[in-house]
Amino acid sequence: MKIWLIWLLFGILLIAGGVLALANPFAATLAVDILVGALFVLSGIVQLLVAFRSDAGDGRVWTGLVGLLALLLGISLLFNPVAGAISLTLVLGILLLVMGIFRLFLAWMMRDTPVFWLLLLSGAVTFLIGVLIFSDVQAAGTQLLGILLGIDLIADGLGFIAFGLIARKL
Repeated sequence: MKIWLIWLLFGILLIAGGVLALANPFAATLAVDILVGALFVLSGIVQLLVAFRSDAGDGRVWTGLVGLLALLLGISLLFNPVAGAISLTLVLGILLLVMGIFRLFLAWMMRDTPVFWLLLLSGAVTFLIGVLIFSDVQAAGTQLLGILLGIDLIADGLGFIAFGLIARKL
């Protein structure tokens, strides 16, 4: 099978996954939460192993503490995925608010340049999405991560399809 065809088929598969995620954003949100929880558990285990196998020192203690924290966070996300999804959504909301404020400030600093309106619009949209998350945290927490996953999978799928079609022409 030619590589361009693999990219094309992978893109189609990603788009199908994105459509499924958008069709059931709650299930997709739980899947994201479980995946993040599993990654934190794995990260915590690896960091704890490194801490126990390394030489004595301050780095060993900090590595062990961070590993323990990651392990506990991962277990929490795995055993209570709905609360974990809401927590992850709150972190995302805070990040969007901060990024939006930063972009608005940057736009103000660049108000005499051609990028002013683009930065202003970008900052305003990012900030407003953060506000929307906090307007109904429970609904956002059970749906938003799945919706974002679906959109991302579709965008990535389109990118892989485009890359495959370009590679076919080359």
